[in-house]
Amino acid sequence: MSVKQNLKLLLRTGMIIPLFLSCTAKEKQTCFDPYTAGPAKLEYRNPEITVDLDVGFKSVPMPMDFDGDGDLDLLVSESGSYAESGVYYFENISGNVEMPLFRYGMRISTERFRLGYDGMCFEVSDVQGHQHVITPDRVNDKLLIYKDVPQNVFWDRQELPLKATGYIPDTKYNRWKMIDPDADGVYDLVCGLNRRNGQGYLLLFKNTGTNEKPAYRKPQIILTTNGTHPEQEIYLKMGTTLADFDHDGDYDYIAVGPYAGFVYFENTGTPEHYAFTEGRYLKYQGKKLQMESHYGGAVKTMAIDWDGDGYTDIIAGDEDGKVSFIKNTGKLVDGTPEFLPPRFFQQEARFVDLGALTAPRVFDWDGDGKTDIVSGNGAGYIGFIKNLGGDIPRWDKPQWLKADGKVIRLIPPDAHWGYTTIDVGYWNEDQLPDILANNHNGNVVWFENTGTPGHPRLAPAQPVKVSWKGKPLRPAWVPGKAGDDELLAPWRTSPLIKDFNNDGLNDLVMLDHQGYLSVYLRFRDSKGILHLGPPERRFTDPQGHPLLLNQRTGSSSGRLKITFADWNGDGREDLIVSSKPAVDWFRNEGRENGKMILVYMGRIISRTLMGHTDGPVTCDWNRDGIPDLLIGTETGAFYFWQRTSSHITTTMTTDKPQKPAGYAYFKR
Repeated sequence: MSVKQNLKLLLRTGMIIPLFLSCTAKEKQTCFDPYTAGPAKLEYRNPEITVDLDVGFKSVPMPMDFDGDGDLDLLVSESGSYAESGVYYFENISGNVEMPLFRYGMRISTERFRLGYDGMCFEVSDVQGHQHVITPDRVNDKLLIYKDVPQNVFWDRQELPLKATGYIPDTKYNRWKMIDPDADGVYDLVCGLNRRNGQGYLLLFKNTGTNEKPAYRKPQIILTTNGTHPEQEIYLKMGTTLADFDHDGDYDYIAVGPYAGFVYFENTGTPEHYAFTEGRYLKYQGKKLQMESHYGGAVKTMAIDWDGDGYTDIIAGDEDGKVSFIKNTGKLVDGTPEFLPPRFFQQEARFVDLGALTAPRVFDWDGDGKTDIVSGNGAGYIGFIKNLGGDIPRWDKPQWLKADGKVIRLIPPDAHWGYTTIDVGYWNEDQLPDILANNHNGNVVWFENTGTPGHPRLAPAQPVKVSWKGKPLRPAWVPGKAGDDELLAPWRTSPLIKDFNNDGLNDLVMLDHQGYLSVYLRFRDSKGILHLGPPERRFTDPQGHPLLLNQRTGSSSGRLKITFADWNGDGREDLIVSSKPAVDWFRNEGRENGKMILVYMGRIISRTLMGHTDGPVTCDWNRDGIPDLLIGTETGAFYFWQRTSSHITTTMTTDKPQKPAGYAYFKR
């Protein structure tokens, strides 16, 4: 079959893949290139590797034998993204083993029939061998049941004779499951819900009818987080994770704690009359179990005997979009069931992904002549993705960078997230690339490279210090604190290493304490020691006004990623910034009185890729001299746009040069 016939077949089936990657140089002009038409998800192009199973952002797993071949697959809802929301099918291709390999996810939901409330309230109910999925509807009003999902997918939709909300005031999220706690053959409904003030409830709706024609009584509150709870915590996430975890014949309960730990409530009553003990954290070898992504509000748990050993395990999704297996060992330790720490399921590699909220830089990190991807993420890690070569590169499996032999994780002890944003460059001017990083708390640090060319070795983080002129400048709102000479910046804002004034010393460009784009100039004292000066607002609009890149306050301050590149081919480096729907740019008009004049041009990308800020950076992997665009997104995926000309500066127009925007810049 010819390339053209292959393409037609793939277009009909909706399974377009980059066939041009296998073309010869002469054939490339006739091959389909998915990256030149606009941003497309960057692929590994490396079938030899496996990676963490990842649906994108805020995964909600629904384990079931979806293809009817006798082993458990995974349906996973991607519930947190504007760009990729939906339900995806991950086929188990290893069979009935504890940690199977899954095929990469294939979207099975459609835009025509949106499923559920906010994509995150799905729950699988096993009713006499039938797998139904229950969820509130899109407006959190009606309660829907999708029957026999393996057979019907999500087409057999019916309403249950209950409203989704109204039982507890100010309900935010609620999840529902059918169980038969008293073993009378008639399945009741349980609902785990949370109010907006953080209080949680577990409700039981007794079915006085039949499974075919249910009739539910008024709900009975069987557990609350402000009644029986561990260590005076009320912010537990009350799902529907009910099962006989301790193997004594009744239903126990597991909730998720605020930092993604697990709280176990033992049922010491009977199947007909619940009596829960005070909650206890699940531990393994004396240490609390905790998901790698620490935001407990996004963790969704499912109770199922995954490995068929007779003990009920936990399958959990997290904010990073990954899915973990938490095995019940069958042992009791001090009266509490013992679970092994979470382990990520693995999948065939398809799209390059580094966990939620990626903020990439492109740099030849290992000195082999090919520019790699180095990126921070929401969980606080800094990842290295090795370029294996090619005009559209093949990519190796991501690996976390280490400092002093330990994996770097910039997540403060009181934070749910790391929000690590970085830059790579020669910070101490020794020709070994270092890393600057900002985090959740706004503390800017740097990792010195003490290795050798091509063999980087990072020292422990040390604060970036500023030679202030007077009192240190601090953001009005920022979670962190810093020493008098240390830099405290708006959170989630990327640092940029750049020799702004062409004096041979690398300076620091980033938002200052009030959201203005500023430069911290480097200088040497009389002893030759490097110093960093206070921020100077040397970026202006054509009217001479300093460039305010974020006008917002409070937790909406910061949150901005920046880079510079000659985007339009006129020889001057332009400013590219994260925005909504994705990326904006400012054209560099030159300098006056030591200040860079920037004209707001508007959007580079018309397609929505984000909810949180994206991380744009330029690259030139095909070495044609035209800067291309790589965008890290909230889902963890990278989108890549390979431009065919520097005159094509936006996806908004195709037949004429881009003009300055007809509206003023504002942080959306």
